[in-house]
Amino acid sequence: MLKVLLKGKYFYHILQQRHNELLQQDCLCEELRIKLRVKAVYHSSKAVELGSRI
Repeated sequence: MLKVLLKGKYFYHILQQRHNELLQQDCLCEELRIKLRVKAVYHSSKAVELGSRI
């Protein structure tokens, strides 16, 4: 049961990372681009952390 929950969290963070990276590519405002990059890096680090626990 715990493994299923960890996989769900892992895929959620991967999805959010990719979503933020796509938004960042289309963004015109530099300030918003930086915020999206920070979010993408956060989700990437959480995905790596969860991936090591699976």
